[in-house]
Order: sequence, then C-alpha cells, then structure tokens
Amino acid sequence: MMAAATPLCRVILILALMMAPLSLIHAQQTMRLADSGDARDLYQQAESLLASGHTRNAYELLRAYESGLSGNPYFDYLLGVAALDSGRSAEAVLSLRRAVSGAPDFSGARMELARALYDAGDYSEARPLFATLLGESPPPAVREVIDGYINAIDSRPKSPPSHFSPYGELFSGHDSNANGSTEDQTFLGFTLSPENLKTDSIFVEAAAGFDWNLPRSTNFGWFIGARAGFRDNPDAAFVDSGVFSGLVSMNWRSGAVFGRAGITGYGATRDGASNEAYGGVDFMLGRSLGDHWDISVAIRSGELSYDESIEVLDVNRTMVTLGTSYRFASRGRFSIEAIGGNDDEQQNGSPYGNSKEGGRVGVIAPLNETAYLIASFGRLTSDYDGLFFGATREDRQITSLLQFEFRDVWTNGLTLAPRLRYIENESDVELYTYNRTEVGLMIRWAPR
Repeated sequence: MMAAATPLCRVILILALMMAPLSLIHAQQTMRLADSGDARDLYQQAESLLASGHTRNAYELLRAYESGLSGNPYFDYLLGVAALDSGRSAEAVLSLRRAVSGAPDFSGARMELARALYDAGDYSEARPLFATLLGESPPPAVREVIDGYINAIDSRPKSPPSHFSPYGELFSGHDSNANGSTEDQTFLGFTLSPENLKTDSIFVEAAAGFDWNLPRSTNFGWFIGARAGFRDNPDAAFVDSGVFSGLVSMNWRSGAVFGRAGITGYGATRDGASNEAYGGVDFMLGRSLGDHWDISVAIRSGELSYDESIEVLDVNRTMVTLGTSYRFASRGRFSIEAIGGNDDEQQNGSPYGNSKEGGRVGVIAPLNETAYLIASFGRLTSDYDGLFFGATREDRQITSLLQFEFRDVWTNGLTLAPRLRYIENESDVELYTYNRTEVGLMIRWAPR
C-alpha cells in the first residue's frame, strides 16, 4: 500500500489543486465556508497544524467542534484530512463523504476521499474517484500522485488468496458435574436415579475441523467451517457425547460498515444415540466507530429438535445480540453484549417455550507476542411458559470462563490452553438447580 502523503506533499497538493479548473478557492467561495470570524480562525489554525505535521493535534482540535460545524463542507474536509493523516481512515471516509455531498465540485475533498477509501481498503470505490480526477486535467504534480494510486490499485491481486486451515484438538481434565444435574437425592418425595444426580468425572475430548476463507474481493468473501468432536466421560459414560457442527457464511465490508449472513447447524449424540440437532440462519450487521470501537447487532434463528423420545423439548429458537467492542491493542479486545430471545415450543402443551434475556462481557488480552488471556462472564434468565410439576419455572444461569493460550509452543501452530469454566444454574424448580466446574488443558494443532 502507498504511504500516506507527508505534510509537505499535502501543501504541494493543495497548491496544485488551487491551480486546477475546479480550484479549492472556487470551492470555498461557492460553499461560503467562513461563516464567522471564529470559524475562519479555527480553519487557519487547523491548516497550520496540518501543514506543520501535527495531524493528531489538528484532529483533536477539530473534533471538539464537530457537533456544531459538521455539515460545513470545508470543516468536514479538514476533519477528514486530519483523521486520515492520523491513522483514522474509517472516520476520514465519513467526514469526507459529507464534504463531497455538500460540495460536489470540491476537488480537494474528492481527492482526499479517494485516498481515505484507498487506505480503508475500498479499492473498488477509490479507483473511479481517482480516474475522474485524472480526467479533469490536473496539474502535473497532482497527476503524478493520482497515477501512483491508480497503478498501486491495478497492480494488486484481483482478490486475496484463499486460506484453508485444518486443526486438531485434544482436551482433557475434570468435570465436577458431567451430566449437569442436581445434587439432591430426592425430588417431591421420589428418589432420583443415579443418572439424574450430580456425577463428577475426568474427561477426554478429541476434535478435528477446518476454517476455510474464500475471499472474492478485498471487501467480500465466503467462510466455510466444520468441526467434529467426541467427549468420553469414564465415570459418567451415559453422557458421552459427539458433536458435528458447520457454518457457511458470506462476509463483507464497505467503509465503516461490515456484516455477515450465513447458515449454521449442528448434530449431537449422547451415549451413542442421536440426541439433538439444530439448523438455522445467522445475520450480523456492524459499524466501526473510529479506530477502536465497533457496534453490532446479530440475529440467529432456527429449529432445535430432539430425539423422538423427548421431542416435547423441540423449539424454534430466536436470539438477538446487541454488542459493542473496544480494541485496546492490535490483538486485544474488550466486548459487552446484551442478549434477548425466545424459544417457541413446537408441540401444543409443551412447557418448554420460554423467553430469554441476559448479557455477557469478555476480554482477549495479549500478554506477549504468543500468549493471551481470554475471559468472559455471562448471565442468562429463561422464563418458561408452562408449569413443571405444578410450579412455574424461571432459570437464572451464570457462566464464566478463564483461559490462557500459549501459541507456537515448541513448534509453529501448536497451542496449549489451560481452561477453567464455571456454570451455576438456579431454578424455581429444584430439580434444575445445579453447579458445574470444569478444569482442563487443551492442546490444539493448526499446521501453517
């Protein structure tokens, strides 16, 4: 990618545009930019900071006036230039779009918008803008800059290469409640069977899968992923389980907006027999707010069905997640999500329909170049529609996770990940009250 223009190059570029047929001076006159003496002073101070290379100071100065002056094309132009030259290409695109929308003949704003789009990786929109400017007979210095960008775009591969990443996992440890059951010996005067009582066990889980990224352009691509795994519980063999899951999605980005749409599903066995299956659709739409913040909304909807003997559990599930995340380092992220949804029972009279609400916070923090801390905490309340043993039921579940990842241990692609997970489920119906602690070590190999 071409390096951003230096402050000196910017001064030359602005002077050259002032000599062009659609000049910067003409644009300023037609837009009546200096609405007041204070605004003129602000613009002159920002221009001075930009010309002297103090782009971050210029950005902070202009940002303080954005709520009052946003919509003024020259203000938006200066803010966009300051954002672009201080490494905020997504914000630059937004500001410069406003400038161009308010003053279509403003050559300088169109040039900077093209540069911002280029820096944001939106080459399909940047190139036509550069080509249009080139057709307006710019001065030689400006033509040389534009030619450089066009040549850089044309010399790029039409789409990034696809990447297929197989992996294998081995996870072993101890589960204090492998079957997720109550520790009470009786319920409503009845003695519970051993399979319905809290049972601890060591476990060994083996899995294999792949992630396959298939980009079709710099802003659009497909993702295919699949995973198959089996978990053995020697002291609770009646809950030995196998799971196969898959996802096919298309992912896209346009400027600060990004999204995903896909089909996802899984099938599971328990004690060697088919137990449950899910199939549904998955949508997500998000927007970057500057260089650090993202907001997104995701919707997942599908059918969850169980073995014929327990098909009373079958529901149509819809979950909605509204989240925001903060990138505090190149590989670090903090996120917070609000969760809501419904399980609509498929059988008339089934008590398993419910409404859900809750939230989750999580963090991925780099400890060094190859070590990470991963932690999350969530709470989900499920309010059931029907009666259970003559009583209303509401479950309140807390989940927490603490995991360390040590990547490229001994050899490239080998990860060691000690993990601690805790689940506590409180319910108005004591039969569904339990807690569960899982501690183990995962070994993951993803050859590169």
